[in-house]
Amino acid sequence: MQGLRATLQKTTNIGKELPKQKRASISATLRYALSSPKKMELAAKLIRGKNIQEAQRILKFAPIKSAKILLKVLNSAIANAKNNAEVAVEGLIVKRVDIGRGPKILRIRPVSRGRAHRYVKHRSLVRVVLDTK
Repeated sequence: MQGLRATLQKTTNIGKELPKQKRASISATLRYALSSPKKMELAAKLIRGKNIQEAQRILKFAPIKSAKILLKVLNSAIANAKNNAEVAVEGLIVKRVDIGRGPKILRIRPVSRGRAHRYVKHRSLVRVVLDTK
C-alpha cells in the first residue's frame, strides 16, 4: 500500500501546492440585455481588437442602441481592471467580445376581430474581455 501512495504522490499533485495560475483575464458580463444578439453583434464587430480609448470613442458616437449598452459593459470591464486587477488602464485592449442568445420573451399584440398575434422580444448576453498589449 505504501508503494501505491508514493507512486500517486509522484505522479499527481496530492499533498502539494498547486502551481500558480496565470492571472485571470479582466472581464465584465451583462445578462439579458434589451437588444437582440444580431444587433449587439453589429456593435461588437466595431471594437474587437481595438485599444480601450478608441473603442470607447467608437461606441460613444455609433448611432445604434446596442452600442450604448456595449459601452456600459466596456466601462464596467475597465473599472474591474482598475479596482480588482490593479492593472494600468492605458495599456488595455479589447481581447474578446462574446455575444450570446438570452431568453426570449413572448408578447401579444391585439388585432382585429378579437384576435391576437404573438411576437418575440429577444434578449442577449454580453461579455467583454480585456487584456494588456
